[in-house]
Amino acid sequence: MEESPGRLAEWVRADVRETRTALSRARLLHGEASPAYQRAAIQWSHRQAVLDEVAARRGIASKDVDLPSTPALELLAAVRKVRLDVAAADRGAEFLAATAFLESPTAADGSPG
Repeated sequence: MEESPGRLAEWVRADVRETRTALSRARLLHGEASPAYQRAAIQWSHRQAVLDEVAARRGIASKDVDLPSTPALELLAAVRKVRLDVAAADRGAEFLAATAFLESPTAADGSPG
């Protein structure tokens, strides 16, 4: 069953929150030199890239992005752009897997579900 862009965007928002929390937790529990933190930092870098893309589209700083109020199609377009960048760089298999839902026809063309 295909999901609507709104539901997909909610999933992205939750994923960003969870990945940010995992990075903080790894830093507190293991320290920045630990393999656990390094893995979490790599995962976070892709989510940060999504925030950076949203910010660039709006002409604001990444820290000023209000993810809950970001329109679904704008957020999904940013994720698609980062996916293309990650795939082109041939790295980030975890991010590509986590955002594989964008390969569905509805999500890929940005049309409402």
